Amino acid sequence: MLGGDVLDFLLQSDASLALVVGVRNPEKALHRVNLARYTAMNLGRSKPIEIEAIDLMDIERTAATIDRLRPDIIFNATTLHSWWVITKLPTEAFKKLDEARGGIWTPMHQVLIRRLMKAVRMANSRTTVVNASYPDVVNAALAAEGLAPAVGIGNIANAVPGIRLAAAHMLSLDPSSIEIRFFAQHYLSYRMPSTGGTDGAPYHLTIYANGLEVAKSEIDHEVLFSLVAGRFRRVKGLAGQSVTASSATAMLLALASRSGQVVHAPGPLGLVGGYPVRVSPAGLLVDLPSKLTIEDAVEINRQCQRFDGIESVDEDGTVRFTSRSSDVLRDVLGYECEAYGPEDCEERAEELAAHFANYARMHGMEVANAA
Repeated sequence: MLGGDVLDFLLQSDASLALVVGVRNPEKALHRVNLARYTAMNLGRSKPIEIEAIDLMDIERTAATIDRLRPDIIFNATTLHSWWVITKLPTEAFKKLDEARGGIWTPMHQVLIRRLMKAVRMANSRTTVVNASYPDVVNAALAAEGLAPAVGIGNIANAVPGIRLAAAHMLSLDPSSIEIRFFAQHYLSYRMPSTGGTDGAPYHLTIYANGLEVAKSEIDHEVLFSLVAGRFRRVKGLAGQSVTASSATAMLLALASRSGQVVHAPGPLGLVGGYPVRVSPAGLLVDLPSKLTIEDAVEINRQCQRFDGIESVDEDGTVRFTSRSSDVLRDVLGYECEAYGPEDCEERAEELAAHFANYARMHGMEVANAA
């Protein structure tokens, strides 16, 4: 779903691009690709596009395809567990499971991008890989194996437009005059726009108006966040996925042009959490405000990820869940898992999928929808 939405935006852009869509079933994907082409052509855009059969579980064949195509950028929108699946559960069943927070699904997000990155290394490719699958945590876990994608998309980026709109409103300025530098993990970037609060999760936010830093005394963050969740609240869920898709498109276009744009993104350079990222000809840089160090920015995200159920990502790539999230896994799904190493992610993903499928069936949800 996300991949199709990003394809729409890329084809409608004025950037000079040649695109290849990698899918398991090319015949099934053809109609979706043609829909994107029809839409773009109605807007006066047409770009070369091809469809390739790719099974990420087959590392050697994927590596051969990468070597043949020699892409400049690869965008990964695959996962074994889409974020919206648990929202299809009955309300009470969803609430019980959601208490574990989003981090518990990390192994299911990690499997396919890990195999893709192994294929990239096998092909000795210098392509830039952009990961959409829980990059706040997965990119850092993969870094321990030398398999980190360059950067992620979505999450923190999804909160940025609302903050800019709210700040512009409070300062009586046009939103185009507002820029921000926002540092926070996935939890805060989805929670704050929904509730208007942070639940105590740490973050850093610097606001600029017409290029000048706005003093903290001029912007009350409680009021700012309440406006994001109130006056500037947006459609959420699958119906609002265009925000994530547009954030991905912004990053992909920035990488294609390398003109020094700043795009907010999770998981840059194998770091946990979300950051403003400057995309320059020399590479990717975390764009820090004057009073924040990179060490402080990383520590903010390390603390913030605990609210998403992640206690830590160790130097060896071990992902540790918080005790609260582990308890929910055990009590709700009947699954024991406090931590796992990178080499165990496939086994843990398979076990977690089986326990979730059983939970879904118990609550009247079709197993096919739980996959």
